[in-house]
Amino acid sequence: MKRWYVGVLAVLLIALSTTVFAYGPRGGHMGLGIGGSCFATLNLSKEQADKMWQLKEKFRNETQALRRELFQKRFDLRALYGDPKADETTLIARQKEVNELRAKLADKMAQFKIEQRKILTPEQIQKLNEMPYGRGFGPCGAAGKGFGGKGYGPRTY
Repeated sequence: MKRWYVGVLAVLLIALSTTVFAYGPRGGHMGLGIGGSCFATLNLSKEQADKMWQLKEKFRNETQALRRELFQKRFDLRALYGDPKADETTLIARQKEVNELRAKLADKMAQFKIEQRKILTPEQIQKLNEMPYGRGFGPCGAAGKGFGGKGYGPRTY
């Protein structure tokens, strides 16, 4: 009987660890704003790249609670839609809560992108505008995963 528990525990541990590794070292929503291959194309200085990284970390930290709350509300909403006893007013109220959180996150994303622009020179901003779109919705896959790519969030580019 104990072997069965150990086997189930091992399978759960493997399943959880694979999802963590699938998420990647920077988390699921780190593909925000300008990043990746754009750095090379824009010829960012070391100072600019450092500022971009710090700004991205600041954004991620400041929006962590909001993203977590949005995730929870979306999870709750999905459970409500699956509940035959849930009434229409409850569903609509919960959807409005989700929409409000999405709007807050979109506002923070817009501010984040404005702050990124402040780091760039006018020539780099022009070059960014001329780049082809990659994965997601922005130049060079600016949104990549999460925002606009495969998840929720604003499509502002």
